[in-house]
Amino acid sequence: MNTQVKSGLRYALFAGIGLGLLYLAFGETDPKALLAVLQKADYRFILLSMAMGFVAYVARGLRWLMLLKTLGYTAKPWSSIHSVSIGYFANMAVPRAGEVARCTTLSGLENIPVTKLLGTVIVERALDLVMLLSMLALAFGTSFNKMQAFFDRALNSADPTPESNGIPWTRVALGGVAVLLIGVFILRKRLGKLPFFDKIRHLVREVGEGIGSILKMPNKGLFVLYTLTIWAMYYFMVHICIYALPETAGLSMADTLFVMVAAGMGMVVPVPGGVGAYHYLVVLSMGLLGIEASLSLGFATLVHSGQALMGIVAGLVALLYISLSKRRLAAVS
Repeated sequence: MNTQVKSGLRYALFAGIGLGLLYLAFGETDPKALLAVLQKADYRFILLSMAMGFVAYVARGLRWLMLLKTLGYTAKPWSSIHSVSIGYFANMAVPRAGEVARCTTLSGLENIPVTKLLGTVIVERALDLVMLLSMLALAFGTSFNKMQAFFDRALNSADPTPESNGIPWTRVALGGVAVLLIGVFILRKRLGKLPFFDKIRHLVREVGEGIGSILKMPNKGLFVLYTLTIWAMYYFMVHICIYALPETAGLSMADTLFVMVAAGMGMVVPVPGGVGAYHYLVVLSMGLLGIEASLSLGFATLVHSGQALMGIVAGLVALLYISLSKRRLAAVS
């Protein structure tokens, strides 16, 4: 089976998963009730959310320049920002294609080797993982019972709230992770001889070297500021949307963090644009906050559609920028 066929089948599988989750989210919802929710929303807050999403793009683009500088390369700020926009634009169509798209775009604009750019993206992904785990830990710290109930409900067909008799999947999972870590530690010498673990060791070494380069930056504080800005925008672009609907305006900042982290896991699922997975998990998480399904689904649609529209506009503007830049280069040469 050739690579194109495998990629096509993989894409079809993930798209099918997304459609299945979309059906679970929308299947039992009254379209009229959902439409009523969308009609009464205050779209000024959605526009603010979209603006915050783009600020995250800008911060990510400027932070990327700092990583490139550690390797001895420079690029124009807007080239980096628009390349990031192209990456997110590509991810809407083909999951995980964005990393390659943003690297090839910036390489074409600034003549930087793609391999070097991919190395910086690996470092970025490692940092994103650290931040995601930090947000997850913070969500557990501020809303432990809700987080436990969320995971149990997502994995249980019963009503696995903390008071029910459903299987406590969160505790089972945590116990399983603990047993796995202990097993890896005990068998580390034998496992270390396997090719799979050798690849993991090599990847960890590369990421470690990348993070080490960050520590050698002359302006580490600015790098940290960009990173915090990215994740603050991720949080506030969800939080600002709770004020778009009167029924959700009373949710606390801790509730927003809970919904953001729970729904954010849907964006990790490699379905095109997170469609379906995001909506389904928002409905699950907001249900635990006492928000009815049509309102939860309306909220998810507002947030997701707003960010998708922003991503499309940013991607189209980036394509225009790239086209004009290439014409300018052609005219000079």
